[in-house]
Amino acid sequence: MRPLTSIAALHRHRAGMAAVEFALTAPVLILLFLGTFQVTDAVGAKRKLGIATRAIADLTTQYTSINASEADSILQSSNQIMAPYNAAPGTFVVSQIYVSPAGAATVQWSRARNGTARTTGASVTLPTGVAQNDSYVILAESSYPYTPTVGLAIVPTIAMNEQIYMYPRLSDSVNLQ
Repeated sequence: MRPLTSIAALHRHRAGMAAVEFALTAPVLILLFLGTFQVTDAVGAKRKLGIATRAIADLTTQYTSINASEADSILQSSNQIMAPYNAAPGTFVVSQIYVSPAGAATVQWSRARNGTARTTGASVTLPTGVAQNDSYVILAESSYPYTPTVGLAIVPTIAMNEQIYMYPRLSDSVNLQ
């Protein structure tokens, strides 16, 4: 009968019950909060990377001809667009692709920031619907290694990539001088 009286006594004494429940649920709630914060921050970084990629392509397509300094300035604009994220580890590339009358797409020129530009004359596979024979396309590409601010031991660095194609606006092509 002794064990039954002990169980009955425990049932009557509820003074520490809330503290025990809090101690059991607090770690789960804290992890849930930090996980939500981290996912939201990663989505924000991906969004900023997309905006930076689009801006690079958009600015480049507004030129009829561009020199290396102007192209590099456009690529440097990613610093302001990526803020508050540090754009330094990111790679940003802008290239002009020529699609021949036969449909072969090749790189005409390319500039890069923190990475390697595409090789002039190299073949490029364009998505269906983008390649129009005997035309030029501006290709902006970016990659960003997103490093989580919380939970570095749990979540590794996430590689984010963006790519956008645009046609030159003011002329058939954007010549690099």
